[in-house]
Order: sequence, then structure tokens, then C-alpha cells
Amino acid sequence: MFSRLCACLLAAATLCPAPVLAQTVARSLDSEAQRQVVSRLETALRENYVFPDRIPAIAAELDRRVQSTPVGGEQFAESLAQGLVKASDDLHFSVAFDPDEVAANRRAKTEGETTTQAQRDGERAANFGFRDARRLDGGLAYVRFDFFADPQYAQDIAAGAMRFAEGADGLIIDLRYNNGGVLEMAQFLMSYLYPAGKEQKFFDYFYNENGARVQRSQWSLAAVPGSRSATIPVVVLTGSTSFSSAEWMAFSLQKLGRATLIGEQTAGGAHPVTRVPIDDRFMLQVPFGQIHDPVNGQDFEGVGVTPDIAVAASDALLTAQRFLLKSRAEAGDAEARWALPPVEFALSGEPVSPSDLDEAAGTYEGRALVRTATGLAYHWRERFVLALDPIGKDLFAVQGTDDYRFRLVRENGRVIGLERLFKSGETAAYRRLD
Repeated sequence: MFSRLCACLLAAATLCPAPVLAQTVARSLDSEAQRQVVSRLETALRENYVFPDRIPAIAAELDRRVQSTPVGGEQFAESLAQGLVKASDDLHFSVAFDPDEVAANRRAKTEGETTTQAQRDGERAANFGFRDARRLDGGLAYVRFDFFADPQYAQDIAAGAMRFAEGADGLIIDLRYNNGGVLEMAQFLMSYLYPAGKEQKFFDYFYNENGARVQRSQWSLAAVPGSRSATIPVVVLTGSTSFSSAEWMAFSLQKLGRATLIGEQTAGGAHPVTRVPIDDRFMLQVPFGQIHDPVNGQDFEGVGVTPDIAVAASDALLTAQRFLLKSRAEAGDAEARWALPPVEFALSGEPVSPSDLDEAAGTYEGRALVRTATGLAYHWRERFVLALDPIGKDLFAVQGTDDYRFRLVRENGRVIGLERLFKSGETAAYRRLD
């Protein structure tokens, strides 16, 4: 099962030992003990590492890490991890001094599990990585998840998130902060973007298992819970911390022409990994396979995935909204025309000056705009109060409703009235009275 091949910065983070472990095993390693660890690590590399031709250079670097004086286990693990990355230029390598994790990993493998119970409990507590799923203005759906959990446990949560895309006019998948994980989750989610009955290849890959080379491909799933969103435009957001499986999902959808990538160049970690106990104390995370895109067999190791529209990650969501809304608005889509101005105003970075707000405050026919510490509030019938948000020059959205907006009417620069703009296209005007 390829799920154990997950390549994930999060997984590397879980390999970092907690401070309490220093109390559990405080013994230092003398030079002979260090050499034994290095020897076993080199054996694990020969049995698992996908690029055997690099092992001599790695081994030489690891040998240089052996110190003549005793060193703590955690410190030595960190030094070995740095040596592995330095000699291989592969960000997937990690070493941890974690006896408890080694024991838990061995128990999980004995029980036929790909992860430990503690890892599964942690993922469940984090909602299996899914941070946000909602509808945005203009008929757009937005889904953010920060790691790829095993769909064996996370399928219901993932399917629930994808239901927000049903009937949408565009889908934004946010992978800016996604550190990777189980590639089967990418397969599961990507299957929603293709029609049933049409087989679509997503990845080609190979890995070493028990001394044998295994070659496989991942295809779209024949069935997924809920409805598919096979025809809507898709944007994937990327950032510099998008890693491994997140990069693969973005890369493959881009190669297949199914999604537009907006954001930053990704981290460049293309290799799947496995975790191997070195002894009863040290755990190695090692790349042991390669993945290739389904179009021309490429990957992005060490380079990263290049977005179609390069912007700062912090601006990627708004840029994606503008990208999906603008063509619809220009084609006459009323909902897109309504949703576009706030997005463009936010992207412009134009400030609303306090003096502009002061000029707007006043009494109008049957209503008033009142200056507050944070902006303006709309008062009606001396009872109803709604805050206003600037969304353009003299244009304000009304918190709590998207049915109408207010625009200031000026004459020779002076505010003389207030115009209510309804989403339906109707308008109503109110003279200023003070």
C-alpha cells in the first residue's frame, strides 16, 4: 500500500523528539556507540534509499559526524540528519532519537498499520488536516487542508469538505501551508475533479520493497462519496512551504490542464519516504521511491513547482478569486460582477483615510452613518445598527447581508447623499440632511 510512502514535512516534524525524551533516555553516546549507529544507518540506506549511487558520498559525510567525545542522542540525531541532507540535497531525510516512537512504530507494523495510534489520534484531533471549507462570494468554493491524512481514516472529513464544491462556479484548493502526507488522499480528492466512467492517470511511481522494485500508477477512483465537480474551473494555491504530496497534487493537476496554479514556487520535495528503525533508539526517514507526472514523466525534486500566476502567498487567495470572477464578470455574469469589486479593492491596497470616514458620517433621509472607533455604522429607525466595510472608493459593504451596499454621492468633493445598491440591480437614494 502506497500510503506508507507519504513524504511530509509534518512527518519529519513528528520525528523530532519531545523534550521529555531527554529525561527518559539521558545517556550520551561515546565514539564507538556513534560509529555503531552510523553503520546501521548506512545499512538501512543500502536497503531502502532510492539512489544507491549517492550512498558512498552520504556515508563519508556521516562518518565525519562521529565525534571523539560523548554526545547526546538528540544532538547526534540532528547532526546525522543535517549530514544526510547536505550530502544528498534531499529535504526528505530525517533522523530522530526517539525510543518511544521506535517501539510504537514496530508495534504498528506488527499490527499491519501504516501509522502509530498516537499519530492517528493527533491527526484526528487536527481534523485530518482540513482547516477550512466554505463558499465565497460569487459562487466560489474554498477548501484548505494542511496535510494529507490517510483516507482510510479521513475519507468522511475529506468528502464533507468537497461537498462545498457541489454546484459551485469555481473551486479554490488551498495548499499554501500543506506539508504533504499520504498520496492516496490526493488521489481521492483529485477524483472529484474528473467525471465518473473516465479513467484518468494521476501519477506513475516506483519504490523498493523487500529488495524488489515495485512499479505502479494511481488513477482516478471509480466512485467517490457525493457528487463530482468535473467541469468547474479549479485554482490551486501554492506557497514556499507546499511540500511533497501537496506539490504532487498541484503539479499533476497543472500538467493535466485541470487546474491553474497561483502563488509561490513550492519547496521541491518529490520523493516518497518510509520510516525505518535503526536500533531501539534511532528512527530514520528515508526516500525510497520516485514519482513521475502522467504526461511526460517529470518531477520537481530540488526545484519545486512553478505557479502559472506568480504572486506572494499572502495575495494568492484574493488573486485566485479575481482570476475566477473577472472573465465571468466581463461576460455579463451578474453574480461575478457583484463579487468582484471587493476583491479588487482588497488587492489594490488602497487605504480608506479617517477623513473619508469623517466626511461620510451624518444624517440622511430616514437613516444615519455614525463614526465608530473602527469605521462606520449604519443606523436605521434608531434601533437597527449594522457595521460597514469599505470595499471601494466611497463604496461600503454591510456586515450581515450581501443583498445591498451603500455608495456615497459626492458633488464637488462634498458628500451630498447616500445611494443603496441592491444586488438585484435596483437602487435607492437618500439625501443628506445635515
